[in-house]
Amino acid sequence: MPTVDLAIPPRSAYVGVVRLVVSSLARTAGIEETAVDDLKIAVSEACANAVLSNEEAGSVAPVSIEWHEDDEGVEVRVGDRGQVYQGGGPEEPFADRLSMSVALLGSLVDDFSFEPRPDGGMLTRLIVRL
Repeated sequence: MPTVDLAIPPRSAYVGVVRLVVSSLARTAGIEETAVDDLKIAVSEACANAVLSNEEAGSVAPVSIEWHEDDEGVEVRVGDRGQVYQGGGPEEPFADRLSMSVALLGSLVDDFSFEPRPDGGMLTRLIVRL
């Protein structure tokens, strides 16, 4: 099961680098080209959310990207050290952005989730089945 771990500075300029890495890994995994493009957009969205979440929290911790591949598909995990989403409300600026991401991610990958990280921050899991 190939695994690749990346960490980028929490700045939007580095999201393009992640897109290039993900597209190369996806093609190598045998994902069809349309799904490669969808996965690149989904990972870009997750990374942009992570960068913004870190920014809002005042965190300079890197954004982590993990690629996990097996015979059934690919899972990409994007982690930040920002605010943990608790369910919405006007006091949570992440809530509006998250609701837009839910709609976008739901149309691009087979499955996804937002989870609190055990050591702080959020983790976005994106799954593409082969």
